[in-house]
Amino acid sequence: MMTETSTTVLCIGPSHKTASLSARERFAMVGVTAVEFTRELHAHPDVLEVVSVDTCNRNEMYVATSDVAAARSAVMTAFGRHSQADLADLETLLEVRQNDAAVRHLYRVAAGMESVVIGEPQIQGQLKTALEHAHDAGTCGAMLDRLFRGALEVGKRVRSETAIGRGSASVGTVAAQLLDQQLGGIADARILVIGAGRMGELAVRCIVEHGARHIVVANRSIARAAHIAEQCRVDVIPMEDLDTALGTCDAVISATNAPHVVLTRERLAECRSGRSSLVLLDLAVPRDIDPAIARLDGCQLFDLDDLERVVAQTMHVRSREFEQAETMVAEAVAGFLRWRREQDAVPVIIELRQAADAIRSRELERFMRRAPHLSPEDRRRVEQLTRSIVNRLLHAPTEHIRQLVAVDDVVPSLEEPTPDVSGEVDDPWTRAVVRVLAGDRDG
Repeated sequence: MMTETSTTVLCIGPSHKTASLSARERFAMVGVTAVEFTRELHAHPDVLEVVSVDTCNRNEMYVATSDVAAARSAVMTAFGRHSQADLADLETLLEVRQNDAAVRHLYRVAAGMESVVIGEPQIQGQLKTALEHAHDAGTCGAMLDRLFRGALEVGKRVRSETAIGRGSASVGTVAAQLLDQQLGGIADARILVIGAGRMGELAVRCIVEHGARHIVVANRSIARAAHIAEQCRVDVIPMEDLDTALGTCDAVISATNAPHVVLTRERLAECRSGRSSLVLLDLAVPRDIDPAIARLDGCQLFDLDDLERVVAQTMHVRSREFEQAETMVAEAVAGFLRWRREQDAVPVIIELRQAADAIRSRELERFMRRAPHLSPEDRRRVEQLTRSIVNRLLHAPTEHIRQLVAVDDVVPSLEEPTPDVSGEVDDPWTRAVVRVLAGDRDG
């Protein structure tokens, strides 16, 4: 069992498996809100570290704490204030994972095993960005840094050693396939993409790879969209010209980071002025496109929940790779938990070494008083010798303490008795130290 001072890892938040799109968008972190939310949590005295993972499919807070109840309450309160949800709603929409479960969940997320599209690669970049933002905000310490770097490593390994990510698989590719199906081919279709952020750029690249040739990207910043225009050979227009583009396109993909609806029913109805047969894909959270547009004649509207249903019918092959991926994740989780337990042993090791060095210092001082004839160089050599002897004597028991913690999840203490395992140790000095740690001072 862990000690009372051990650090616990919590994961709290909604995902596409626990909450619908309409529920998730209430928790979406947009712009500076994410930074403020994370710093607000980090300011709580019982929250030691925070990393926020905010994607179109999940809004999860990873927290390191020494007081689980207090930290859980702080996160719930912050989520409630941000989403204007009451406690009953939060208990239904937010999933809480702790320690092993939290670590395993993050590692599965990094491996693409928790994505709408199994094996999709974008989550790797999103986790890396989340870690970087937490470091920039000063909310990430050694515990969550190690956790997230381990997640990135296992995600990379799963993709390189299994077929879980083989072939094209992302929300963008599924969107391209859906457009191709609904339009009867996208080569000659006029497609308007609203937003040049990460998801907007992904959508453009995917529909270009799928054969689209007539693409217009609308974005508030022309400069931000310039690299998309240069690399994908698409046209870019300012948002001021959006209405004109809406009046002539065959399909719309919207993926902005706006905190509100970008395309309303009234605006589209006015822009279309009699035109029909329009396919709209909303890839944003919160949603960019007014759901009421689905009721306009000739308009077909799809959102992320719709894409998830499409994906569920086509992912059987990737699912067969789960067993091998699960093994890799389990190994990585065990490695992180072993490292965490070793951190719990550090105070004991420091205490042991400090006690030994105090004895060394007293005996050395007594010896020096009895040998005033020694030169400064001789005194330095004697002190160096005593340090070397102590280090050699403590090496074996120190390693044994690390192994004891790693295997049994027990943190010994110089004040509290631990199980008598001295009989399992071959080295007599280590046996003696372990007996002392166990409280047997006379052994």
